[in-house]
Amino acid sequence: MLQKVAIVIPFYRDAISPYEKIALQQCENVLAAYPKIAIKPNSLKIPVDANMVSIEEEVSFDDSFFKGIEGYNKLMLSPIFYEQFLAYEYILIYQMDAFVFKDELADWCSQNWDYIGAPWIRKQIVSNPFKAAVLKAQQYLSTEFNLKKRGVPNKYQFENRVGNGGFSLRRVRPFYEVCVSMDKQIKEYLAYTAHQYNEDAFWSIEVNRKKKMLNIPDWQTGLKFAFEYAPQTAYGLNGYQLPFGCHDWDNYLEFWGPIFGKLGYEI
Repeated sequence: MLQKVAIVIPFYRDAISPYEKIALQQCENVLAAYPKIAIKPNSLKIPVDANMVSIEEEVSFDDSFFKGIEGYNKLMLSPIFYEQFLAYEYILIYQMDAFVFKDELADWCSQNWDYIGAPWIRKQIVSNPFKAAVLKAQQYLSTEFNLKKRGVPNKYQFENRVGNGGFSLRRVRPFYEVCVSMDKQIKEYLAYTAHQYNEDAFWSIEVNRKKKMLNIPDWQTGLKFAFEYAPQTAYGLNGYQLPFGCHDWDNYLEFWGPIFGKLGYEI
C-alpha cells in the first residue's frame, strides 16, 4: 500500500553546522510523526552530531551528485532519485537551511498539488491595475516563448512563481514519469550552469511550458506553504501569518532572528 509522505533530508558533509542543527532539531520537534530519510553520497557516513533528528532510512547515491549545485540539479532531475521513493505518494525535501513552523504536512498532502515550494515573489508590491496587467502579459509572453535576457530566461518567467525546491513538497509518481518523458528537455537544462536553469526552475516553469504536466498552485497559495526571498514582503502579503515553513533563512537573519528567538533559538 502506498504510504502518504516521507521527509527527505540531504546530507553532504561529515559535520553539521550550528544553523543546520537548528534546522534538524526543529524538523524533529514539529514533524516527529513522519518517517525521515537521509540521502547522501555513497562515501559519507551520517554525522553523529545529527542525532537530534531520527533517521529511519539512508539512501545513498553516487558521490558526484553531491559535489556542488550542478550535481544536485542532476540528481533532482533524474528518475534514479524518484524511483527510490515510489513507495510514497509525496516527499518533502527538507534541506538543512529549511525550517518548519507547524505541522501542516498532512494538510498540504491532501490538497492535490504535485509540486509546491516558496514562491519567487516580486519584491515590490504592484497595486496599479494597469501596471499589474502589463506585468501579467509580460510573464505570459515570456513563459510561452521562453524569452531570454543575456542568454538566460528573463526575470518575468520567475516573478511570483512557485517555487523554490529547498523546502518543497513533491508528488513522487508524476515527478518520476516526467523525468522519463521529458528526458530531452532535462538534458538541455543540465547543459547550462546559470541559476535560471536550476532543478527547481525546471519543475516550476519548464515542466508546464507547453503542456500541463504538474498541478502547481499560484503564488498566494505558495506563500502559505513557505517563504524564501524577501521574507518581510512575503510576511505582509501573507496577512502577517507565518507559513508552514521557510528556506534560506540564514541569509535573512534580520527578519528571522526575532521570530526564531521566540521559538527558543538564538541566531
